[in-house]
Amino acid sequence: MNRAHTGDDPEHARVSAMQGFLFPQSPRAACDEIGLNWWAALKLHEDGWLSFNPGTTPQLDESTDAELRFVGSLVGAGCDAGLLRQLLGDLPKPYRYRGSRIYYDWSARRWRLLPGPQSQPEAVFSDWLESLVAEGDVGRLEDLKDQITEALESAHPSKDS
Repeated sequence: MNRAHTGDDPEHARVSAMQGFLFPQSPRAACDEIGLNWWAALKLHEDGWLSFNPGTTPQLDESTDAELRFVGSLVGAGCDAGLLRQLLGDLPKPYRYRGSRIYYDWSARRWRLLPGPQSQPEAVFSDWLESLVAEGDVGRLEDLKDQITEALESAHPSKDS
């Protein structure tokens, strides 16, 4: 599927600006915040998962902070090197993504952009509808059908009234 047409390209969650923070944090302090062992952070750079060396970087800017938090959170959650290869294999480096803006779709085996509030209501509704069908939730589907019928009747009153 072409992500450009679906609007869920994870590249939209990438931090591209090298903007500094008002109160910059050290890589070690960021690791403490996300529960990542300092040795593991250094190893992430050594193994090519981080584009910068946390050991020689005194302060994080917005992009390096996003990269450390994104990859570091995966490791902190228990991902080993094999799972990192699987999860990050299709994402372009450096992995400077806002973790709050993307998620891993396990069934499609790819990262997707989380829809913003009201950004794609039709797509969100279609996905929800598909999940109701897949779950066989006939009761909820019947309720939706009734609501849609009422909405159509309200939007286009019949000429008999």
